[in-house]
Amino acid sequence: MTEVWSPDGATSRGTVVVLPGRGEHPGVYQRLGRRLAVDGYTVVVADLGPAADPDDAADPHAAADSHAAADPDDDTALASHSAAVTALLSDHGTASRVLLGVDSGALLAWRLAVGGEVALDALVLAGLPLTPATADVPSRRAELAARTACPVHQALLTGDRAFRWGELGTEVSRPPAALADLPTLILHGEDDRIAPVDPVRELAARHPAADLAVVADGVHDVLNDQFHRSVAARLVLFLERVGKGAVIREQVDNGAPAREDSAVEPARPVRARRAAPLHVSARLDYALRAVAELITAGGSDRPVRCEAISRARGIPLNSLVNLMVELRRAGLVRSQRGCEGGYWLARPSSAITVADVVRAVEGEVVSLHADGPDSWLWHQLGRTVATFLEGWSVESVEANRTGAAAERDRPKEAAR
Repeated sequence: MTEVWSPDGATSRGTVVVLPGRGEHPGVYQRLGRRLAVDGYTVVVADLGPAADPDDAADPHAAADSHAAADPDDDTALASHSAAVTALLSDHGTASRVLLGVDSGALLAWRLAVGGEVALDALVLAGLPLTPATADVPSRRAELAARTACPVHQALLTGDRAFRWGELGTEVSRPPAALADLPTLILHGEDDRIAPVDPVRELAARHPAADLAVVADGVHDVLNDQFHRSVAARLVLFLERVGKGAVIREQVDNGAPAREDSAVEPARPVRARRAAPLHVSARLDYALRAVAELITAGGSDRPVRCEAISRARGIPLNSLVNLMVELRRAGLVRSQRGCEGGYWLARPSSAITVADVVRAVEGEVVSLHADGPDSWLWHQLGRTVATFLEGWSVESVEANRTGAAAERDRPKEAAR
């Protein structure tokens, strides 16, 4: 039966649909559901079985509540799973939509994301089994040790009559050829003997836009292992970045390079912050650069991949992936998934203003910390800035940028 945990008396910041793995049922994720609900997210956990019985066709949750086994590679079953996940997402708000798969559920979530039938903003893959296990689990005791080192979760599974022991030995579906063009977080235990970590590291290396978080001393059930609090915190950081654009930057000492980490973007050395009346954020700068690349490389309808935009315009790939999601939500770009996928402008570049881009990534042109006796002045400034930015199309900005670059690069003799 589908389980749902929602924020208590607050607007949900997003919906996370969880697809459990072999042997598991929705109740296994009660601890995760409650924790994310406290952080403002709706968590929906469902077992996805085979295609729903025809008598249940009117109920989109019929497939989601089935425990029967099904071939994950079967097109009919996959279509049923897609419909069930779409129904669950649609039932729980319109904020960010994230699909989180665990073990065999991670492979299914990956296939659904690549298929493009389910509208998603991000994907999370936990305990992803890409190669056969390196250890047998012939007994419940051996399986318990391979799954989790958390004593609380061990006790829960030991007394759980609904838990299906022995399924870790069953075959899983083949992984897709590549990750979906979505913000993706991969969570994995370093000591996972059911799903060895090395192939997962290789997958992440082939997809630099994906975030990989490997838990030292972690085993297979990484969301319910001994370091479940740290893993949940890492997940919340990812959700906040996807839904709200929140990025935590490491401080840099004496100009030394920041430690590279998939969870934290390196920061540039900065002085003590003094807010200026007009501040252009790195996010806005990156967004305008990305739109400019779509103009020059993509034209009106040719998809351009994030990797190509990042290389051409010098934009950090992780930041770019999230910005493109926000531009798509604002209706400024469109996207296509798959090998030939990418992004292109949703309307002519002459019809997109700089103000449109500002509102897409910043929310508003001017932000006041509080109303005061001089608020009218800052509101007037906001209207003036908005009018100015609405007078500039992204096409005009790119034309001026190109013209200025050409003028700068002209030989001095020719400039005379």
